[in-house]
Order: sequence, then structure tokens, then C-alpha cells
Amino acid sequence: MPQRFRGSGAKGQKRKQMPIVVKRAAERAAASLRSLFPERRILIESGDGHRSIRIGTHAQLMGLGTAAMIAGWMTVSTVNGVAADKAADTQAQADLARMAAQVQALKADTAALKGTVATTAERIEARQQFLDALLTGKARGAALADLLPRTTRKVSAEVAAAAGVLAPFAALEQKQLALVDKASATAETRLRDAEALIGRLGLNPGRFIAQSAGRFTQTGLGGPYMPAGNVAGGTDPRFAELFVNWQRVEQLEEAMASLPSFVPAKSYTLTSSYGVRYDPFNGRAAQHAGLDMAGSHGEPIFAAAAGRVVRAGRFGAYGNAIDIDHGRGIVTRYGHLSSISVTEGQRVGIGERIGGMGSTGRSTGTHLHYEVRIDGQPVNPRPFIESSRYLLAYSQEKAGPEMGSAQ
Repeated sequence: MPQRFRGSGAKGQKRKQMPIVVKRAAERAAASLRSLFPERRILIESGDGHRSIRIGTHAQLMGLGTAAMIAGWMTVSTVNGVAADKAADTQAQADLARMAAQVQALKADTAALKGTVATTAERIEARQQFLDALLTGKARGAALADLLPRTTRKVSAEVAAAAGVLAPFAALEQKQLALVDKASATAETRLRDAEALIGRLGLNPGRFIAQSAGRFTQTGLGGPYMPAGNVAGGTDPRFAELFVNWQRVEQLEEAMASLPSFVPAKSYTLTSSYGVRYDPFNGRAAQHAGLDMAGSHGEPIFAAAAGRVVRAGRFGAYGNAIDIDHGRGIVTRYGHLSSISVTEGQRVGIGERIGGMGSTGRSTGTHLHYEVRIDGQPVNPRPFIESSRYLLAYSQEKAGPEMGSAQ
């Protein structure tokens, strides 16, 4: 028991001493603060005297704390502001990047649109030049082939549709294509008519236009001509097809211009036809190679087609005779003439006077013996005379000028 009381007394003594220690520590701290922030007096002078303001340690500590709080607040605000500014700058930079990308896209679209308009205009202009040369006959053969419009790359439909500037071009192109269709139909009609007329003459149109192995044709008639198989590469297909058809028409009609189409005598009576007849001298059957066209002595005789004189003089039973080579294996012969107005090697035009009707050679009276020879063999001249009006039309009119009215 006595021990317990003594122990309890020691603990109680310590409890009593603790406030004293705290108090002494506080006093020491206060003394330190008073030494760091001693009481200060501020003397203020004025006209009527002077007075002093006392600033104690406590007031100084309060001011210092307030200043520290303000400084801390400003620091936090500055940091937050800098962070906000950085975020705003980042967003602004992202917005600028997006706008720059949009500007570049607009530039690209504009450039594509400019290219589209220029390409379309060039294509239409090339087509127009080709159609003008073809339909007016300003260019033929290789010269026309050089004008063939080429195919062009297709442009962005989105760009063209968005701009809407190609609408006038589209309308013009539709008119051009409609004209191409009309010209193609005209060429096909003329081609069929020419082939039919040549067929009535007993000739094969294939001798004038040789078919190639492919889709396109080339002529074997001579002169400048580019096979359409070569022309077609990179060429607008519809225009290439028109070019080929028109070339065939031109070549066939040019060949027809060399066919005998002008009646060699204006006033005559047909006294003997082509083929088997009774010979007027011996009365036996004989092959007659031409037509006998009786008339008055000296009646003018005309060239049935343009060509070159290859014979002009006496020629056996024909008496005074003239042979004219019209090209493509076609020759006309005029016999029993009373006079000859041309010389060998001379070029003559269709309907040009070449001599006079007579009765020289093996003849019973004044007449013209008229022959048409193909590749050296005589053929019946009568179909040529009967088709004279149509053949003359082909020799006087070319395909181009006729289609010029179709525009």
C-alpha cells in the first residue's frame, strides 16, 4: 500500500510539471518572435505636429501571414492560368491545323475543277475541228485522221457535280454526238447506195474497198490513207467509227468517179448491142465487145470519164481509135473515128471532146464503136450509160459538202 501511494504521487507530480514546461516553451518562442519582430514605431510628421504609430510583434505576424496567403494564392492562380493558356494554345493549334487541311483540300478541288474544265473544253474543240473538216470536206484521208479527237481521262464526278460549271459543256457535247450519229447514218446510206449502184454495173464493190481482217477497213486504191486499226488506238470510239465509215464512202465514191459516166455522144441511134450478134460482113455469129452508136459524120465524141490517153491513132479494124485509162483497171475505147483531137499521154477531163464520129476501119457506116474494159476484158457498156445520171452525181458531189447541209 505505501509503495502504491508513492508511485501515484510521482505521476501526479509529472502532470503538474507539464503545463509549466509548455508555458516556458511558449515564452521562449514568444521571446524569439519579439527578438525577430521587435515592436516598431512609425513617426508621422505633419504641419501641426507629429504623432507615432506603434506596430507590435503580433501585428507584424498578422501582416506577414496575410502577405504569405496572398502570395500563395497568386502563385496558384498563375500556375492555373499558365496551364489554361497552354491548353488554349493547344486547342488553337489543332483548330489551325484543321483549317489548313481544309484550305489545302479546297485548293486541290479547285485545281481539279480547273483541269476538268480545260480538258472538257479541249475535247469539245478537237471534236468540233474534226466534224467541221469532215462535214465540209476541208480535210480528207490522212489529214482527217490527224484531226481525230482522242479519248481523255475521266474527271472527278463529285467535283464537277458540286461546281455545276460543266453543264454548258455537256449540252454542247450532246449536240456533237447527235451530229455524229446523223453523219454516221448518212455515211451508211451513201455507202449502201454506192455499193448497190456498183452492183448494177456488174462490178464487185470489193474491188474498190478491200476488207481487212479486223473490224476496220483500209483501201487498196492508193493515195494517202491511214488504216483505221492504227487510227483507233486512243481515239474516241464513236468518232473513230465515223471516220472509218466516211473513209469508205470517200474511197468508194472516188472510185466511182473513175467509172465511165458521161455518154460519149449526144445524138446517136443504138444500132448494135454488146454480146453475140450477126457479123455485118459475113453474117455469122460473132462476139461484139461494145455498143455501136450511129450518128452524123463528125458528131463530137466525148471522154466518158477523166483519165489519161493511152492510145490515139490507127488501130486495126477499129480504124482511128482512142483508149483512155481511167485508173483502177478501167479503160474506155472509142473506134471508127473520123478525127482525133488528143494525143497519147494527154490527160482529159470528163465530158471533154476527144474526136469526131466517123466510119474508119472495119465499118459499114458512120458510127461510134464504144467499149468499156475492166482489167483488160470488155464488159457491157449499157449499164454505165443507163446509170449515167447517178454516176455523174457521184463524180460531181463529194460526201463532205453534202453533209455540210446536215448541220
